[in-house]
Amino acid sequence: MFRLKAILILVLIIIANLSYAQTDSKKPNGTDSGPLLKLLGNFTISGSIGYGATFHKHEIIGVGLIKNPNQTPLLFDNTLVYTDTIPSAFDDWIGNPNVFQNVPIDSTSFLLGTDSVPVTFRALGTNIPISISIQYNFDRYRIGGGFSFEPYIVGSYRPDVFEDEIGTFKTNFVASNYTRWFIHVGGEVFQTKRYTVVIDAKIGSYKQQKKHFNPDIIKKSIFFNFGARFEYSLSEYIRFFVRPSFEFKNYTLTFPESSFSVLHNLPVFYFNLGLSWRLPDRKKCPIGNCRTQINHRHGSNSYRSRAHPFWKWQDPDYGENYRQLIRYKGKNKRKINPY
Repeated sequence: MFRLKAILILVLIIIANLSYAQTDSKKPNGTDSGPLLKLLGNFTISGSIGYGATFHKHEIIGVGLIKNPNQTPLLFDNTLVYTDTIPSAFDDWIGNPNVFQNVPIDSTSFLLGTDSVPVTFRALGTNIPISISIQYNFDRYRIGGGFSFEPYIVGSYRPDVFEDEIGTFKTNFVASNYTRWFIHVGGEVFQTKRYTVVIDAKIGSYKQQKKHFNPDIIKKSIFFNFGARFEYSLSEYIRFFVRPSFEFKNYTLTFPESSFSVLHNLPVFYFNLGLSWRLPDRKKCPIGNCRTQINHRHGSNSYRSRAHPFWKWQDPDYGENYRQLIRYKGKNKRKINPY
């Protein structure tokens, strides 16, 4: 994973410098698009932000559970015999368990052996994924990688049995975050002049915040994310997109000085909004007063337009800035002689 991070960072730095260097040319006789520019024209940089709903779920089985009044539920080793107190029990089995010594047992305590009655806890988490990625396009296919930073908040955990006796509990933190590195692959399944639909998948690793999740007792899986990306072309280079997706990942927490572990499943639904920028595949026209709006030639050299804003749509069949005549705009549509 370190190699993947290093490669992605190196590619981003190289592309940023090369794209900046070729955005404009002061030489009146620039050359035609060379191999490097044509290669860069196949790269797209994307950024997005969105909303995620994480459906936290884990099952407690094979240990004892005790709930005393005005306390959170605790887990303990129920293979031993206890009378008035439990020598040690744990709370916060979500990320970093705390040990409670000499937990009292009395008539107000609720005790449950989960080896005979398993308990499943569920909670809803809210995520805010902020992502940046780079991809290479060839034919209808795409491959690339990226990074995301994801603040999130977890709601209350509720048991599926004995809710009145066990009650609910919350994590010991209000908010936390993920950092994630991933690779992604995809393919276009539908395309018109301005609309494109892409089916894609992301595979990668994630890192939890250390102060909330103890990495010494947590073993994480990789994550798999499957989605559809609906793109709308704002221009030849800029696209707006929405991407709904589903993600699957989990991690296993093993209690300190114990063989007992809890498997946490974290399926997520995401909805992302973003912009993508395809790097130009030719130099900008070096003639300052040239008003040609489409990609064009001067002599034997091919250039992109100076009069064509990179953020504005150009019909690839015509290249005009204003595709609708004045006579068809606004109130003019109702006039006999709009001019």
